[in-house]
Amino acid sequence: MNFKEKWQKKWNFEKKLNFVMGTAILILIVLAISLSAAMFVYTLSKRNNEYAREHLELMAEDCADNLNQYKALLISLVLDDSIQKYCEAKERTQVYQAMGSAYTSLLDVLQIQSNSNFAAVTNDQLQTYVYSGNISAQAGNFEESFAKDYAQSLPANASGSIRMSFSDCYNRYGKYTMTLYFPVYSLTQMVSSNGVLVINLNDSILERIQKKTSLASSSMYLTDQRGLIVSTKQEDRIGEQLNTKGRITGESGRFWNHGTLVTYRKVTGWNYYLVHEIPGFELYETVIQMSLLMLGAMLIVTVGVLVVTKKMSGRLYRPFYKVISKMNDVSEGNLGARIHTIDTDSDSRKLAEGFNQMMDEIDRLMGQVKEEQQQIMQMELNALQSQIQPHFLYNTLECIHWQAVIDGSQNISAMVKALAQYYRICLSGGRDIIALETELAHVKSYLIIQNMRYDNIIELQMDVPEEFLGVQLPKLTLQPLVENSIYHGIRVKEGRKGTVVIRAREAGDDLLVQVQDNGEGMTDEAIRELNSTIGTFERTRGYGIHNVHKRLELLFGAGYGLRFYAGEKGGLTAEIRIPKKGGKDV
Repeated sequence: MNFKEKWQKKWNFEKKLNFVMGTAILILIVLAISLSAAMFVYTLSKRNNEYAREHLELMAEDCADNLNQYKALLISLVLDDSIQKYCEAKERTQVYQAMGSAYTSLLDVLQIQSNSNFAAVTNDQLQTYVYSGNISAQAGNFEESFAKDYAQSLPANASGSIRMSFSDCYNRYGKYTMTLYFPVYSLTQMVSSNGVLVINLNDSILERIQKKTSLASSSMYLTDQRGLIVSTKQEDRIGEQLNTKGRITGESGRFWNHGTLVTYRKVTGWNYYLVHEIPGFELYETVIQMSLLMLGAMLIVTVGVLVVTKKMSGRLYRPFYKVISKMNDVSEGNLGARIHTIDTDSDSRKLAEGFNQMMDEIDRLMGQVKEEQQQIMQMELNALQSQIQPHFLYNTLECIHWQAVIDGSQNISAMVKALAQYYRICLSGGRDIIALETELAHVKSYLIIQNMRYDNIIELQMDVPEEFLGVQLPKLTLQPLVENSIYHGIRVKEGRKGTVVIRAREAGDDLLVQVQDNGEGMTDEAIRELNSTIGTFERTRGYGIHNVHKRLELLFGAGYGLRFYAGEKGGLTAEIRIPKKGGKDV
């Protein structure tokens, strides 16, 4: 069974209410955490971006200052007379004469630049060099490494001749150092260099800035234009190619690379970049921790809210549960089930009062149905009793008729024949629905008997078009009305004759049959009371009128039946409304 079927068929109101409220709370919690995390990520990213940008700018300025300082130092040495004489010397004697002064100038550099490891100058023509350092040239592998390292060095800037390398070739302990190479040109003939000025330093700029980095897992590199790492705190990565695929261009920028945020800045005036890398997890670790903390707090709140919600929904559902419980009692046959309205709120009280009123109405209707069933049983009993041995009755009346003929008593003969016709139509061969023509014949037989009894005081007039004679209606519909006119209207007028008029006229798809007398009639108030209670049986009125109306209503439906009106010339008019077609056998 899927969720929709469970919702529609299995879950009660309380369970649905708990589900809806729980879902709404969870959605609100998820939205709250998502929005908070998004705002936190945005704020943190902005802060980190600003920090990385400012950090790189400071580092780039510091690095540029250091390199410019080194550049100024190199230029000052190139302009030094002793360096110029040494490089321009073409004979050994000249070299030896200039070597002392050149050595002194180089020694001054070591004293001025405290992070210098050694300084050297070469004479390209004679393939000699002057070396001054904290360690010997042999210990620093100067002779073996100079040519190779110089060839692998790169231009340090776009407009100058300075070349730079970062390597461990000059340190027997494998420590990476920075080496600056500057060709020594003649001050008078700037055609070709006469030698190379070399300074090897322990540059600590990256180490100093790395110590200030706030995130332990971030990395800082100095790279050349190819993306090759030339300096970093992690010396094992020097010489490694960054996997940035040429994306480090221009003066500065930032991008994501395989889950790592890369921020870079070019060292002003130099062909090097400072690159800062930080893993995304490290960057958003605080966000994740805060989100988990918020989620834990929200879950605790959710559990509390759900517990309170369940209790509240239980209280809200209690009135419905009472109604359902009482309805179950009713379904088991307990029609006396009622809901107590003590200690209930206004809505629950209205619900309980509505249920109680419904059950009271059901009790009333059940009593009415029971009474109507008793009436129907009584009518069926009367009908059965009227059918007891009809042939014996007919034969007896026939014998009386012929005996009256033999004796010459015409009145008795006529009365007996009318009586036999009357009962023959009453029984109608067991049929309940007969034609209007047959019902009119039954009324005529009835009036023959009544006129013999009351000395011809009743005159019958009929105004029924022939086209309506075949309309079907329950038998014994008109006779009780004629009888009512005689006994309650015409008979009380001593010494005067009465008239009963039967008319039929069309009213749309219906037929209106009127039985009108010129008897005493009834007051308007009495007629209104009679019409309002005609559907209810009262023993004081007998079965006749109620029987006629009820049978018409049961046969043709609501809207059909019997109504009474005051006659235009006195007396009372009973009007029967029946359809010209239709109806069912009752």
